Amino acid sequence: MSKLYKFLWSLAVLFIIVTTITFTFGLILIGVAMASLLGIYRYYLTKKSLRKFKAWPKGFSSNEIIDIPTETVYPKIKD
Repeated sequence: MSKLYKFLWSLAVLFIIVTTITFTFGLILIGVAMASLLGIYRYYLTKKSLRKFKAWPKGFSSNEIIDIPTETVYPKIKD
């Protein structure tokens, strides 16, 4: 009976090791797939944005509104 228990414990440990390796390999594959999809998305996004703006847009990049008071110029009357 002790040989049967030893065999079953060895089989259980082997199953746990194989399951852990398979799970880790699956996580690595999912990470690689996500990174490559992100790279492809960024590549096409930059191509699309370059096609969209053929010239640099006018204005400020931070969308800042500069409020400068207007200067009033009074014409001087020459005597």
